[in-house]
Amino acid sequence: MPDKKKILITRTDKLGDVILTLPLISETKRKFPDSEISFLVKSFVKDLFVNYPSIDNLVFEDDYPGFFPMLGLLKKEKFDIVINVFPRFKLALLFFLSGVKCRVGTGYRWYSFLYNKKLYQHRKDAVKHESEYNIDLLKTLGADVNYEKKYCFSYTDSEKQNLESRLNKLNLSLSDKYIIVHSGSRGSAKDWSAENFKKYVNIFVKEFENVKVVLTGVSEEETVIKDIYDSVPEGHKNVILLTGKLNLRELMILIDNTALFISNSTGPIHIAGALNKNIIGFYPNQKPMNETRWRPLSDNAVILKPDEISDNMSVITPEKVILETKKFL
Repeated sequence: MPDKKKILITRTDKLGDVILTLPLISETKRKFPDSEISFLVKSFVKDLFVNYPSIDNLVFEDDYPGFFPMLGLLKKEKFDIVINVFPRFKLALLFFLSGVKCRVGTGYRWYSFLYNKKLYQHRKDAVKHESEYNIDLLKTLGADVNYEKKYCFSYTDSEKQNLESRLNKLNLSLSDKYIIVHSGSRGSAKDWSAENFKKYVNIFVKEFENVKVVLTGVSEEETVIKDIYDSVPEGHKNVILLTGKLNLRELMILIDNTALFISNSTGPIHIAGALNKNIIGFYPNQKPMNETRWRPLSDNAVILKPDEISDNMSVITPEKVILETKKFL
C-alpha cells in the first residue's frame, strides 16, 4: 500500500452511533497521520461535521441511492482501506466488488467472508464501551491502539452570534444560566417517561427560579414535549420550547453553553458527552442498552438506572433527579 493511504470509515446508522465513531477516526489519524480519511454517513449529520479535524472528506450514503451508484463511487475513489463499523451485507459486498485491498469488519456475520481483516467480538455482550469496540477494529491492521476518547467539535464566533440572535427572539441567551431537558430517545433504549420529565420540570422551575429550562427534541416528538411545556404553571414560564427549531450544529452550540444536560439514552446526550458537559442520563440495566456500552463520554456524567433487574425506569423518581441536579447547580 502507498504511504499516504486512502481510508474509508463507515457508520450509516443513528446520531449517537456516529458520534461514538469519532474517537476511532481520531485514532486512525494518529496511527496513519499521512492518510486521507473519508467518513461515510447519512446526510442528516452533515451540519455537525463542518470543518471537523481528522475527517478529510464526508461521503453521504443518501447521495448514492441504489447499488451501482455507490459501486461506481468506490471504484473511482480507489480506497486502500475500509473500516466497516456498522456491518451491513450491502456495504460489505460493495467493498469486495470495488476491489478495496484491505476490508475491515466483524467476523461474526454470515457475509464476513467478504472482509479480509476480521474482528471477532460480540457487541451485544456489552462488556465495554461502544467507542472502544469501534477502536478495536484498528487492531486488525496490526496497530497498537490508544483508547483516548478524543473529540474536536468547534464553532466560530459568527455561528454563535447567529444562533444568539435567533434565541433572543425566544427569550433565551447563550449567556443565560439554563439547563437542557431532552426527553425523547426515538426508541434507542428504555426511556424515563414523559410524565416523569413533566413532574421534574415542574419541581425544577419552583426550586430554581433563576435558571431557565430549554426543552429540545425532534419535530416528531413535538406533541409530547409541548405537553411538558404546557404543564408548567403560568407563574413559572421560565421554560423555552425549541423542539424542531435547531439543526444539529446549532444544537451542539446550545449544548456547549448549558449548565446541565438531562436526557434519555439518545444521540444528543453523546454530543454533550463529547463536549464534556454536566450530564444526567437515564439508562436501563439490560444488555446491550446499558451504560457500560452507551454512557456519554463526559467526566461529569451521572447515570441513573433502576436498582433492580426488572428495568422498571419508573423507580427513578423526579425527586431523585432533583437531588442530583442540585449537585451540579
